[in-house]
Amino acid sequence: MKLYLVRTDTVLTPFGDHVSDAQVLLERLADTQARACRRAGVELVHVARPADAVERPCLLAPDYVYFSEKALADFLAAARAQRRTGAALALARCRSVETTLPLQDVALEDWPAVGEGGRVVYDLWLVPAGPLPERLADARAALRERCPSLEVPMREIVVPTRMPAVDEHEGVFNFAITSTVCCHISNWTHLLWLSQLALGIAWMERVRSHKVWTALKLLGALARERSANKYRVLAGMNAVGPGADMHPSAYLEASILGRNVKVGAGVCIRNSLIGDDVIVADHAVVLNSVIGHRCYLTENFFVASSLCYPGSTLGNIKMQMAVVGKDVYLYGWCALMDAKFTGDIKVMHQGRQASTGRQFLASCVGHRAVLGAKVLIQPGREIPNDLLLVSNPEDVIAEVPPDVQPGVPMVRYQGGLIPLARLKAERAKPSA
Repeated sequence: MKLYLVRTDTVLTPFGDHVSDAQVLLERLADTQARACRRAGVELVHVARPADAVERPCLLAPDYVYFSEKALADFLAAARAQRRTGAALALARCRSVETTLPLQDVALEDWPAVGEGGRVVYDLWLVPAGPLPERLADARAALRERCPSLEVPMREIVVPTRMPAVDEHEGVFNFAITSTVCCHISNWTHLLWLSQLALGIAWMERVRSHKVWTALKLLGALARERSANKYRVLAGMNAVGPGADMHPSAYLEASILGRNVKVGAGVCIRNSLIGDDVIVADHAVVLNSVIGHRCYLTENFFVASSLCYPGSTLGNIKMQMAVVGKDVYLYGWCALMDAKFTGDIKVMHQGRQASTGRQFLASCVGHRAVLGAKVLIQPGREIPNDLLLVSNPEDVIAEVPPDVQPGVPMVRYQGGLIPLARLKAERAKPSA
């Protein structure tokens, strides 16, 4: 069987990249689509129009659709088991589905405004006999009529994580672990939310392709630790690529590291994917994140629930729930703010402000951008490619008077220093 992938003009801002070049986990979306098809025994064919999909039966999807290996394989298996000639992949409402749902153009079935129940129907179709229209919009409308939803069975584990209190309510972020994932990618937030599901996707794909290795690894962890304590077992469930140079004091837990990774003293890496040739300097912490190839994380850097494209240097103190493009440089004391305490965070989507329904979300930094010290970015912002952003000169002490009196309190003022008493006097003067 063939899966016809229809090319669209979907471009993700602020990167300006076509969606097929978007980073999903540690590779391009086009690469993960090709691998999923390969593992499912499906031939991937790129076409310009739906009408070019001539073989029947066949699968059809636009190029903006991400589907994990398991989602595609289970969709095919369910269709064969039910002898379906036409179907659309659907997933039941659950935490992992809701994680990526905002800003997606998908069909919702039996979806109550409040509560549980319902399913999401994605643009991945088993096409029945008959011609297809030329335009994708017409094909979507036709196939939604001709292809009833087929709910793919799935399992997930939800791990609640305490977040800061918002609006006097206890904040909890529920991390979902599953390998059955589908998503229409049209915004940088979708890349972030997929990276937050990366642990389940990457580990289950590795388990299916390395079953013996996984069994031996698990048995080895249990035998070595002589304990069923989940943290001790997870500490033994890591995949480390060849050429790794790891300090003996570093701590790894349930993570996958690529080739030639260098990990310094006191480093903590948990539930994360680390690309090839990454350097993690002393005492850095990486939690639930995807760090692309050739990145450099400086000393004491803390990153959580974020996605970083290849080649970037992360020198700011802390970053969470952010997306960082290729070859970005973040200096120390640069801050991507990640919380809004009243209302939800909005992002630019298809030329307008759109709600994410989230109160915890940082920003997206474009390729090759440089953010200097003391730069503060409000949540949900897009930083353009190649932007050089520096702090206000008035916020930096550039001149120190030679006649500073010992013991006299001084304050920063317009790039210099003045006595605190003088500043208070100036502010106490009546305005004209």
